[in-house]
Amino acid sequence: FHLTAHFSVIGPNHPITASVGDENMEVRWFRGQLSSVVHLYREGKDQYVEQMSEYRRRTEFLKEGLADGRVALRTGDIRLSDSGLYKAVLFRSEFSYQEAALELQVSGTNPLISIESYQDGGIRMVCRSGGWYPEPQSLWKDLKGQPLSSLPAKCFRDENGLFQTESVLIVTKNSNRNLTYTIRNNILNQEEVSSIYIADSFFPKVSYVMVIRLSLNLLVLGFFIPLTIYYICKQHKEKAFLMFFWMIYTKRETLSFLLPVNVTLDRETAHPELLVSDDLKSVKCADITGEQPENLDIVDSYRCVLSSERFNSGRHYREVELKNKTMWHLGVCADSENRERYKNIAPEGGYWAIRLWNGKYKALSTPQTTITLEMKPTRVGIFLDNKAAEFSFYNLCDDSHIYIFKLVFSGTLRPFFSPGIHGSKEDAPLTICPVIDWQ
Repeated sequence: FHLTAHFSVIGPNHPITASVGDENMEVRWFRGQLSSVVHLYREGKDQYVEQMSEYRRRTEFLKEGLADGRVALRTGDIRLSDSGLYKAVLFRSEFSYQEAALELQVSGTNPLISIESYQDGGIRMVCRSGGWYPEPQSLWKDLKGQPLSSLPAKCFRDENGLFQTESVLIVTKNSNRNLTYTIRNNILNQEEVSSIYIADSFFPKVSYVMVIRLSLNLLVLGFFIPLTIYYICKQHKEKAFLMFFWMIYTKRETLSFLLPVNVTLDRETAHPELLVSDDLKSVKCADITGEQPENLDIVDSYRCVLSSERFNSGRHYREVELKNKTMWHLGVCADSENRERYKNIAPEGGYWAIRLWNGKYKALSTPQTTITLEMKPTRVGIFLDNKAAEFSFYNLCDDSHIYIFKLVFSGTLRPFFSPGIHGSKEDAPLTICPVIDWQ
């Protein structure tokens, strides 16, 4: 049962076992009574008719686990109401079954401390944490455990009924710079702690001479950089020279102006549970409950769609609109003749991607890399540089860098897109932004 760190799972110390090839078996996840169905797998496929409405489009039965004797269920968009007792029953016949129970308890995430800005002659420290219930108690302390004076903490409930906290502390050079932030759930007796030390280098000495010199340098640069760009453009036609100098002057404008690529979706590669728009620019999940058509070009059982375009040279930039989706995958994969059949999205299988899943951003490297973002991206810039063998992602909400892959691959690549499973918030589509919309 796959959940976010917002919950702890209490269950049996033995697995429910399933036999490979047992086509007539039934796996039923439920709460309370058998009729309160969280997810139902029967006759070799998922059954959604009996599923409770609050779990629609939020669950996925991991069929690949059957080969290992596991009947795992994955859920998305976790809510406070999801806490409680769950049961899983495996029926092999009317008289043969196995049962297990799991209890989900609400807990919270590790607090994240960040240095945000300079304020009131000091450094503004912010600590954030989420997924708590009931409202937690929090406190800044020094290493000796003594409380530190901070601004009033903010605490609010999100759309899932869980509490999010934010606490601000102003640290000056003469104050205690060994900091600890503690947040606690008194009911579950759970406590999470994060610590940080602010080094001297964060408190720079200001020289008025340096300020004057810097101001003059900026004035000179502001005058000469555009002239330099014009000269380079005139003397050299290759984009590599132009991109280097523009990168100093600006970032996103360079990529979108110099390296745009018009990407469309290849409907023939789309998973049957996905809907591709008529203009081949958007994809979203569909509510498919009947028989699924066979399509040999689908990337196995993974809910994704590939682009029609293929790339094996040059530099290419595109932007994808995510809106407020809670699940998605974005990346590139090796063209079909080089790509391994889907088992796990990773570079060794011919996939380079990032994802949002259960509130966590990860780069699907080996091993996977957790990504910490200051601002949730609603639009992502994607830059493929075949010459430098690099593949990077940018958060266009705050113009920050998300992640970069070093490509150890020289073949043809195809962009791929996955809007998630039946749990994507509001079923919002993934949309490839038109080039004219990048401004």
